[in-house]
This record gives sequence, structure tokens and C-alpha cells, in this order.
Amino acid sequence: MTNSVKNIDMIGSVKLFFINYLNFSGRASRGEFWWAYLAYVIASFACSIFDIFIGGIFYALFDNEVLLNTGFFINILMVATSLGWISLTSRRLQDKGYSGWWQMLYLTIIPTIIFWVIFVMYENPIILSIASLFTLVTLASFILILVWLILPPTEDENQWGRNPLLD
Repeated sequence: MTNSVKNIDMIGSVKLFFINYLNFSGRASRGEFWWAYLAYVIASFACSIFDIFIGGIFYALFDNEVLLNTGFFINILMVATSLGWISLTSRRLQDKGYSGWWQMLYLTIIPTIIFWVIFVMYENPIILSIASLFTLVTLASFILILVWLILPPTEDENQWGRNPLLD
């Protein structure tokens, strides 16, 4: 049995990103994920340029250096798309066969930062050991999820549905 495979482009993936903004069930193909990610990088770059341009205008008008580095538009983009990224990453992990809850590994960054701040304040070697351990766990977690996002799906159908590229 041969399956016809659908291709997706950047415009289609961005459309799917917003259509499925709060959809945490189902699957998302590698193409859908990475084309949306490339579009986000391009939009981030454009927002950064716009922030520098607008910040420069405000700096020239008001001679206030704080306005030069606000990053207003990039922050708006980040906040506006954050839930969509969580849902898209969930669907991509589910396409690989893993639960979207694996994204909770990203939260290992919180104790890592806390222990590094405590170490900077008190310079305790035990705290340094704990902070280093959390750093390694966080790094390993991020690498694991990245590998899962890169790898192809293992099956045409799993508990989250049929491969989105088939049909």
C-alpha cells in the first residue's frame, strides 16, 4: 500500500499555526513545525529592526536611552504567539509518539536560575554543585526535546491520530 504524501510550505504552516492556536490534540508534521519556526524567526528579525528604528526615533526626540532598548514589538510578538508555540510543540511531539506534557522539561530552567542566583549571592560550593547539576539536567532536557522535534514520526497512526501528511 502506498500513501500519497502532502507537502507543506511556509504560508500553509503559518495558517495552520493560527488555525490550531489552542489545539493541543492531534499531530503536526516536521514541515509544519519548522516552516512556522522559520516564519517566527523572520518575524522576530523584522520586529527587532522595527524596534531599533522606532527606539532610535524616540531617542532622537526625547533623548532618553531607556526607550532605545525596550524591544516593544518583539515582546508583543512573543506574548501573542506563546500559547500557539506550546500547542504546536505538543502536536509535533505527539506526531513523534510522545506526550506534549514532555514540554514541562523546559521548566527545569527555573530551579537552575534560582540556584545560580543563590550561588552568586553566597558563593557556597554546595550550591555551585546543585546549580551545575540543574544546568546539566536543563541542557539535556532541551537537547532531548530538540531531537524529538527533528526526528520523523515512527508510525503512520498513533494514539493522537493519523500522520497529517498522509491522506
